[in-house]
Amino acid sequence: MSLKNVFETAVAKERFNINDINDLYDHLTPDSLRTTFENTMHKINNITKFNKILKGIIRFAFLIELVKDDVTSTKFEVRWSTRLQNDVRYASFEDCLAIFESLLNKILHLNNDQLQIIELFLKNPLLPYELPIDYIVRKTEHPIHTVNNIDLFTTEEIKNCVKLREIIKNNEINPDSDIFTNILRDKIQVKTYLTDRALTGAHKTNREKRWETHPASVQFALRRDCLKIEKTLMLQVCKFRGAPHQLKNELIKQNILTNDDEYFRCPITGDVIDYNDFKQDVISPIHGKSRFQVGHLNPLKSNGDNEIFGHTARNISWISEDGNRIQGSLSMHEVDELLLRIFKNRNFKDQL
Repeated sequence: MSLKNVFETAVAKERFNINDINDLYDHLTPDSLRTTFENTMHKINNITKFNKILKGIIRFAFLIELVKDDVTSTKFEVRWSTRLQNDVRYASFEDCLAIFESLLNKILHLNNDQLQIIELFLKNPLLPYELPIDYIVRKTEHPIHTVNNIDLFTTEEIKNCVKLREIIKNNEINPDSDIFTNILRDKIQVKTYLTDRALTGAHKTNREKRWETHPASVQFALRRDCLKIEKTLMLQVCKFRGAPHQLKNELIKQNILTNDDEYFRCPITGDVIDYNDFKQDVISPIHGKSRFQVGHLNPLKSNGDNEIFGHTARNISWISEDGNRIQGSLSMHEVDELLLRIFKNRNFKDQL
């Protein structure tokens, strides 16, 4: 069986398992690729760690998790799937193989500090096969999945994001480590990394990875923008009134959190959000009801070409139940206009 057929057989199964792609090395050609593979394995010098890195590279280079035609769930496909014909996300097997070799080479040439960031991802994963691999630019009219448009991002900001995961899970630093872990996995993960359910329009989505949905979709976001959103939302929680002081002090010490006395406020109502109220919402959730939500300040459908629009860290926030009710589908500008009109119409100034 050829390597191409190995991938096609794996995704054809009812339930995909990346371990089905278990004889990749035996099919690698040309010899230069086998040499790169071997050199990278020797550099990592730990077979378990190397296998995790290898799975992350395979996952990004060859595979995509597309929403099904009925938009009920997602299914793994190869990048050269017939479903992607005439789609900018399409890539031939040969293109994917070139991406795979390029990513191996990038791992091979990382310095020790950069390798430590990779290790942080391996130790603190939030998504399966997670590595800081991303597209360099968003392309909507030309192929996006190309060897020249993919890179490993090991910046200080990316490092701080995954370092934050490690700190919040450490119960010696964070007395509420269990609570914060639940916040990350139950309240932040889905909203940050997966698309909303959209059953109409040109690009239907439902829980795809945001960087794997069509790049012309309003739901699309680069992986590193999603990482920034995760960090932003978690640091907002750390600035709720009553959040654990020990955790805040450690994050300030690590230069991850700013050192000021400002509490986080709902961007709609201006009310300070209380950590203990938020914590109770996490401990005793009520199905279909939450006092605090994650929301876009300007709806994804809003037009704009800067970071206060789209799925970005500057356009997302925790919002109180009252704030969410007031905002609805309005933009921040429309909310401001509404509140000002209410203030004038109700003549509240006479009550001040």
